[in-house]
Amino acid sequence: MDEKESAYFLGLPPAAKIIFVLKSHDTFGGPQSAGSLEKTLGMKRKNLDSLLSRLTQKGRIIRIQPGVYKYPGDNRTPKM
Repeated sequence: MDEKESAYFLGLPPAAKIIFVLKSHDTFGGPQSAGSLEKTLGMKRKNLDSLLSRLTQKGRIIRIQPGVYKYPGDNRTPKM
């Protein structure tokens, strides 16, 4: 991620950061487990689980198996 993207990322709300990471084509991006997102984003698991649930209910992300999420249309292999 370059300096401009880093500044943009830091200004995002937590839910948007989740979507950014799942959509990203950088090494940290793509479908991943909640545990991997927790480490990447440095969020508390309880808060992350709540956001993942809301984003899934709204259709913004897809739960592909328990604890593993992806951005709609992304066909990459999940990071566990």
